Amino acid sequence: MGNGQTMIDARRQWRIRGWLLLILLAAAALRLAALSQAPPGFTHDEADHGLDAWGVVNGIRPIYFTVGYGREPLFDYSTALLMSFLGPTYLAGRLTAVFYSLVMVAGSYAWARRAFDRRLALLTAAGLAVSFWGVMTGRQALRSVTMPAFFLLAAACYWQGLRHPRQRRWHWLAGLFLGITFYTYLPARLTWLLFPGLLLFWAICQRQTLRRHWRSTLWMLLLAGAIGFPLFFYLQTSAAEVRLSQLSGPLQAAAAGNFAPLWRNILGSLRLFTISGDTLWRYNIPGKPWLDPVMGILFYTGLLLALWRIGRWLWRRPADGSAQAASLLFALAWLGVGMLPAFITGPEASTTRAIAMQPILYLFPALALVSVYDWLNRRWRGRRLARNAGILLALLLFAAVGAQTVRDYFLIWANHPAVRVQYESTLVAAMNYLNAHGQGAVAVSTATPDRFHSPSTALMTLRNDAVDLRWFNGAGSLLLPQADRATLIFSGFAPLHPALSRYFAPAAPPVVLPLRPTDEDRPLTIYAVNPPAWQAQWQRQFHPLRADLEDAATLLGYDLQTPTVVAGQPVQLAAWWQAQQPREGLVFFTHLTSDGPPLAQADRLDAPGYYWRRGDQFIQLHTIPLPPSLPPGTYTLIIGAYSCLTPPCDQPPRLSILTPDGAVADHLTLPTPIIVASP
Repeated sequence: MGNGQTMIDARRQWRIRGWLLLILLAAAALRLAALSQAPPGFTHDEADHGLDAWGVVNGIRPIYFTVGYGREPLFDYSTALLMSFLGPTYLAGRLTAVFYSLVMVAGSYAWARRAFDRRLALLTAAGLAVSFWGVMTGRQALRSVTMPAFFLLAAACYWQGLRHPRQRRWHWLAGLFLGITFYTYLPARLTWLLFPGLLLFWAICQRQTLRRHWRSTLWMLLLAGAIGFPLFFYLQTSAAEVRLSQLSGPLQAAAAGNFAPLWRNILGSLRLFTISGDTLWRYNIPGKPWLDPVMGILFYTGLLLALWRIGRWLWRRPADGSAQAASLLFALAWLGVGMLPAFITGPEASTTRAIAMQPILYLFPALALVSVYDWLNRRWRGRRLARNAGILLALLLFAAVGAQTVRDYFLIWANHPAVRVQYESTLVAAMNYLNAHGQGAVAVSTATPDRFHSPSTALMTLRNDAVDLRWFNGAGSLLLPQADRATLIFSGFAPLHPALSRYFAPAAPPVVLPLRPTDEDRPLTIYAVNPPAWQAQWQRQFHPLRADLEDAATLLGYDLQTPTVVAGQPVQLAAWWQAQQPREGLVFFTHLTSDGPPLAQADRLDAPGYYWRRGDQFIQLHTIPLPPSLPPGTYTLIIGAYSCLTPPCDQPPRLSILTPDGAVADHLTLPTPIIVASP
């Protein structure tokens, strides 16, 4: 009898392992398929992660990354480990995300198996494995995916410790993983509270359980706090983190007595489950909820079942149901705490901000499915037909969800023009062209030329060491590298401004790269130019005026395109500059004055100083809208620059200018007046 039961248990174990292996293989297939093509490029956030990871490979070891308003470091250090073998490729970040997503699938099984049973664990893991949300976050090189992975490991170890209280290593491991979560993503600063909440539940309802586990739980929390302390100390003593202040607007409004923004975000976020999802193409098919109708019905059914079982236990207090009640309560609290970031900030970007509750979301449909199976089993009195019917229903359900995920992700989402824009597929195409054909100085016009945007994406794509990149936005500037020959690239979102076309003289017909007809950022046009010839042309077109902007740049001349205008019309001024050395955060200003404060102004720099090369020349176009009420008369234009590293800037310091007469001032007055004529 004993041997027979042992064989049955062994077969059951192998069957469970087989199902788990199948789930993990399905999850891996959905996350690894066409990983270099979908998403169809990558965002600047992913690129910034990649650049920071490559910095780690090259010896930079921060405890907190300041790019992107501040980031916890674990994902970048993990990516750096892969990059040390693969080199600075964006695929290293994607593979890191896949790894942690698979850890999440396995971790969801490990925790649910210990908190409930094998059936619930398998179904929970299956739901996460094939879901659109799970696949989406598992293929993006973003740090958010690491948080639930480590929290699940902490929860699984903690529950293992509850089952074997004499084996204290499990709670020490739980403390280790919980401490690591602080280095993953911002919601980890809330989720740790679930464990003290569990102690509170025991203190109220299960004093005996509390006496058995409060010491080990306390030591677990102390270990987690000790691990997270260096990060918290750094954040407390530095101004590196700005994301909290940016996202806490609704809370600040509520503290001031205005609950409308917070209430609006809560109501909108409650729709995320089954009605209307994240509105950003970057992370979702806009409006697509986390759960389809069938899974949604199962979710709400499981939610009600969980509440009913907890309520029934609280009413009757049977000794054999306390562990399940505690696990269900923990799961419900996990769901609520995981939703807090979405409740505060609203449904936009909830795909990443609410990721802490992603694995627990699929527990509740699993709870409903297990209840359906048990009902069938009772109805058919334990016959094999009940088991086979339950397995078949689960297989059909998850196969349908997986098929829908394949359709929605690979066919719809990855090919949508808005997604191709968000993931800068046009810029990636330009870099691939340069990998094959690029040589020497190249200036790229993009709508986002700032340091941590398009340039980051390009640096993670470009593999041709013979290419020397510069960046500008053709909508407001024209950059000419200091070289005998150069290449200029314009995208459809940043074509050359018509007012700058008079200074543009390509040496040969352009190369137009083939893109999809539906791509919004087209055409992608590549010009070969002759910088010395352009400089000679500009000398004839601009009024010469030399002034030094500290050690950053030198003004070579200006072209006032509209010396006479009518009030309400814009003044257009082109200023010709030569870069001397890189200077981050510069903004050029042009003010219309009449011996007093500015009457109109235009502040911008479309060739960011961070990427300047000594000797490069550029034209900055200032379009100054005049107020319709401006009286006719003669006015003066002044130009200059100020430093603004973190916009918005309040009274930023101006750079000093060495004027042509040898004086030092904070602005330069142009000798040509502006005539505002009567209409």
